Amino acid sequence: IISSFLNCALADSFNFEHIGDSPQNSDVSTNQGVGYSITFTNQWTEDNHPFRYPSSDHWSRFVYASHSSDYVMWEDGGTASGGVENVAEIGSTGTLLREIAGKKNEGSVLDEVVGSGIGKASEGATSIPGEDLCADASHPYVSGISMIAPSPDWISGLYKLR
Repeated sequence: IISSFLNCALADSFNFEHIGDSPQNSDVSTNQGVGYSITFTNQWTEDNHPFRYPSSDHWSRFVYASHSSDYVMWEDGGTASGGVENVAEIGSTGTLLREIAGKKNEGSVLDEVVGSGIGKASEGATSIPGEDLCADASHPYVSGISMIAPSPDWISGLYKLR
């Protein structure tokens, strides 16, 4: 299970915590695909980040993809694709999902899932996609992104988590 907790509004990374009764290291054969459930739990609140905290705080829908090393959804210092730009500026995921579909056709992306947005960034609010994200030996990385609103250019997420 992947569980992420945002540490600050413009976090450089997410923290991941092993939860549940499953083993920390998988015993699944490397030639089999596996499914991961993803839960994003908000910790970005006015209590945790009081300096200039916005009054209309919320998150856009969350997009996650499993992929090979050939795919880059986004990364620090990288150039944003049109899809990432739309997520960052207006919270729209359609262009990014079309880009991911193209990369699935090329073979660098295996699967994608979308989690709901969070209408009010309250402590403990969650976004959970309705299905598991599949990964395999050729697509062992996970990247994800969401817009932090109301800013027109704040994003947070993870990239190339293995």
